[in-house]
Amino acid sequence: MINIYKLGILLSLTLVLSGIQCSKLNSKLDISKDRDPFVEKHLAGFAQDTVAIHAHLDSARMFLYKDASLVLGHARIVLKLSQKHQWAKGKILAYNLLSAYYLLDGSHDILKELSNETITLSERLHMPFYTAHARRFMAESNSEYREWDSAKANYQYALKVFSELKNDSSRAVCLENIGNLYRENNDSEKAFESYDEAYQIYGKMGYKSGQATVLQSKGYYFVRNGEYQKAEMLYNKAMQLFKSDKNFYGEINLLNDIGNAYYCDKKYDQAIEACSKALIYSKKYQSTQQTNWAHQTLGRAYKEKNMLEKAIYYSENAYYARRKLHDDNIYRQYTTYQLIYDNKQKDSAIQQQIIKEQKQVQNFLIGIISMIIAFAAFLWYNNRKLRRKNTEIKEAMIQGQTIERKRVAAELHDHLGGTLASLNWYLFGIDKKSLSEEEQKIYKSVHQMVGAAYKEVRSLSHNLMPAELEEYGLFVALSRLIGKLNENKKIEFVFSDNGLDKRYGNKIEFELYSIVLELTNNIIKHSGADHAEISITEHGRNVKLVITDNGNGIDKTSRQGVGLNNVRNRVASLNGRLMIAEQEKGTRIEIEIPN
Repeated sequence: MINIYKLGILLSLTLVLSGIQCSKLNSKLDISKDRDPFVEKHLAGFAQDTVAIHAHLDSARMFLYKDASLVLGHARIVLKLSQKHQWAKGKILAYNLLSAYYLLDGSHDILKELSNETITLSERLHMPFYTAHARRFMAESNSEYREWDSAKANYQYALKVFSELKNDSSRAVCLENIGNLYRENNDSEKAFESYDEAYQIYGKMGYKSGQATVLQSKGYYFVRNGEYQKAEMLYNKAMQLFKSDKNFYGEINLLNDIGNAYYCDKKYDQAIEACSKALIYSKKYQSTQQTNWAHQTLGRAYKEKNMLEKAIYYSENAYYARRKLHDDNIYRQYTTYQLIYDNKQKDSAIQQQIIKEQKQVQNFLIGIISMIIAFAAFLWYNNRKLRRKNTEIKEAMIQGQTIERKRVAAELHDHLGGTLASLNWYLFGIDKKSLSEEEQKIYKSVHQMVGAAYKEVRSLSHNLMPAELEEYGLFVALSRLIGKLNENKKIEFVFSDNGLDKRYGNKIEFELYSIVLELTNNIIKHSGADHAEISITEHGRNVKLVITDNGNGIDKTSRQGVGLNNVRNRVASLNGRLMIAEQEKGTRIEIEIPN
């Protein structure tokens, strides 16, 4: 007979009105708080369209119980405007309104589809209030198809969210729905526990229609159990509450329940009276479903009274109403599915446009990056070419320096050295006995000076480009140099190669050799030391030269001298590091260069 969910219709009204009215009263707040990314773009006309959206929602709410086609028309406009600005919350509000309507209409297949759409959007936007509404509507569909476990899970989820948000009206609706679920599963104790809690919440809120729906749901429990007097008492009290709240739709719904109760109690005259009023009201408010229920009860009641003409009349009208409900339901299903489909198509088109724009930006960025990479590659190639050229220049300079040093060394040895050797030979040829004592002193002094100059020239020509450095490498050249330095017997020089026996580049070997030559010369001339050490080691990819002595150290004037400046310049040319440290006695010089 009368479907159980008829009793939950009025309860659903509470939730819908609460949600929509909340959106209306706080529309400005919603715009500021729950903005989608599009709001930040300040799309033209958004403010005006938002006002229009809420106006259409209000109009749809007014016609929710009068004309379904108008509700669907307003909902379509809301979805269109929301789609224009990609405002997901607007879609949610439209879906929420449509869900309330289809719950009243008993179109649970569409209700499930709308609930799924709402859940997807509201979860993406992190709007738990609307997610909970959608889950509650989903639970209504689950209950219709007796999917009790799913219905219970969805109801409890919604109840938890409403409790956390402290939304009492929604919580009360959910509690009554849960009570109906327990009632259908014959758990009267839990059912009445949920009913009583919902009734108390409505009482604290002063919401009489809410209390009336709870009493109506409890009354239907007693009708099912044949306790008609208890049901009648609850129904009468509920009617008073509906009337005091001027809830005419609630009166229609309750009158049909009262008529059904009287019919079950075999009070056919009272049943006819109640359903006749319901029929008049349902036509006034254009509720095909309520009209159908009234016709059904009237047809059955007149049949029991053996008033067959009227029984046939109302039964035929009930049949016609059912057919009309079926046709209207098919049409509304088609319209709603078309609405959802069109909305998805628009979403898809927008996504395709976004993808297209992103691809254009991506291609532009790829082009820019490619140009940057190409330019970087060009710079890298030119830099590499320049470095290679610089390397060739350096090698050419080193080679040129080597050739020039060889030439100068040969010039010194062959010409100046030969001249000094000849001069020295001529001096040996002079008969010293024929010279006076004074002349002999001059002769001896000149002879010594020529000999010293000859040795200096030979040493200079050798050190400009020692043959062993070019032929055998740095370590052999330094070993022979230290051997020659130790011939003076004044300073003991110790050279340690730490087991190294390898060749480095010509420039590195020549510069290190020249540095050692310069520093050992400074030690001989200025340090006053009697012991010095030269050590070469490798640390990773670096070559480290350490020279120490036990002399007097280096004063500030010597630090700025020509010799040390030459050393600094040579170290810098090798991209190395020079460190001079004073010890307790003597000096320690560390030079580290990359190999």
